[in-house]
Amino acid sequence: MKRTAVIFVVCGLTSVLASPGTVAQVAGDANGDSIVNVGDIVYEVNYLYKSGSPPVFYECGDPNTDCVVDVGDIVYLINYLFRQGPDPEIVYCYWTEPVNLGEPINSPGGEESFRMTPDGRMAVLVSNREGSYGNGDVWYCFWDSVSHSWSEPQNCGPNVNTMIEDLGPCLSPDGQKLYYVQYGRPGGYGGWEIWVSTWDSLSLEWGVPENPGPTINMSGSEWGPFVSPDGFKLYFSNAWGIWVSDWNGSTWETPTLLDTTVNGWHSESHPSVTADNETLYFTRWGGPNLTYYICVSQRTGTGWGTTHLLPPHVSDSGGAGQSYVTPDGSKLYFISARDGGMGSGDVWVSERIIDEDGQAPR
Repeated sequence: MKRTAVIFVVCGLTSVLASPGTVAQVAGDANGDSIVNVGDIVYEVNYLYKSGSPPVFYECGDPNTDCVVDVGDIVYLINYLFRQGPDPEIVYCYWTEPVNLGEPINSPGGEESFRMTPDGRMAVLVSNREGSYGNGDVWYCFWDSVSHSWSEPQNCGPNVNTMIEDLGPCLSPDGQKLYYVQYGRPGGYGGWEIWVSTWDSLSLEWGVPENPGPTINMSGSEWGPFVSPDGFKLYFSNAWGIWVSDWNGSTWETPTLLDTTVNGWHSESHPSVTADNETLYFTRWGGPNLTYYICVSQRTGTGWGTTHLLPPHVSDSGGAGQSYVTPDGSKLYFISARDGGMGSGDVWVSERIIDEDGQAPR
């Protein structure tokens, strides 16, 4: 590998920004400008010690390939650039190559927002497949433990779906309540809002949705609701980023905005969390390719920790977003228009790689 040691000395430098446009994935290239130089050292110092942005592609910022970006990677880059140390390398940590879910979940149309109940027995998604009322509709399906396959999705019906787009569904842990987003529905507060439909076990249909009120549907628009696996937290997004509201036994309380470690770009959406409420996955718009990326943050003692981008083979092939992590953290479902799909957007899944001790590394 030809070494490039172009040194920029800038007084008061606090960050090195990635160049716009398509960026090659180069081992050791933390700032995403397609070359490895002192700027990448500065970038990682800012990231680790000055609340700077994470590496544009996380694995590219991990030149010593130990699956964590830390001071060891800074030392590695210094040795590489100035002491004839070994070349940086890329190891795609933690997640397997994504697999397309295929039929009947995916269709020649387009799919979005695939999410399940915590027990994995029921799922909802958005699709504009044949049988929709117009644009994207909310559909639901069930897992057959005998055939190990999903049932043919069923339209949630006219109480839920309309001629306009119906988006961002998720289910309560018991599968009896459907949270989703709709624009300008009568009885709301305007814009995109979260609505809640309850399953009617007598008529065997989803009921007329109710608006959870101005505590959740604030000024502007809300989208991407997600109820935590324990049912006590409602995550959602608006123009300020990702929020969370606690269930007090009868209603959702006033939400709080997540830390700036998560809401760093104010383009964050579609959150989901593991069962222990310790790991948060979400979608972020932007980056060098101006597309959707999947990000992850771990809870710390005082809030949410630094955000990491998922590896490029998951998060950067044709854009990837609207992710959903299973409660045990073992599988990540997401939407992508990458090569090998069936339509304009498909549901894909990647599995967590378990280390030799039987643990999923973080």
